[in-house]
Amino acid sequence: MAWLRIPAGYLAAVAIMAVAGVLAQTQFVLSDLKTIGADIGWDDRLFMTRADLVGLTPTYAVFIAIGFAIAFIAAALALRLIQAPRGAVYAGAGAVCMAVMLYLMREVFFGASPIAGTRSTAGFAAQLALGAAAGWLFAALTARR
Repeated sequence: MAWLRIPAGYLAAVAIMAVAGVLAQTQFVLSDLKTIGADIGWDDRLFMTRADLVGLTPTYAVFIAIGFAIAFIAAALALRLIQAPRGAVYAGAGAVCMAVMLYLMREVFFGASPIAGTRSTAGFAAQLALGAAAGWLFAALTARR
């Protein structure tokens, strides 16, 4: 059953990144709306968060799954060549994956990011930080015991 730790860790990292990423991006969008004067109560905030979780998470998860597959394989290969902390390498891979994925999405959509919460520097950085956390989670869940 030891072989199961890699696919289970991968799926956990993708799921956590997708859900946390959508939650973060929604809050950044709502914050931007409040900044321009929109009246957003807790009911609105909860409704919009739920709507984004249901509507955006599955699609975002597909992109994350593809990106993490590439990034985590690259990290595994890098660990064969360099002496570095495993968690740091996978965290870096997760962050770089998110940066590249969000950049490519923006390029494909004519310069406008389809993940609206990443249009600000803080929103973009939040997604990278979550990618790093998901990469670290993958490393922790897949470590040999």
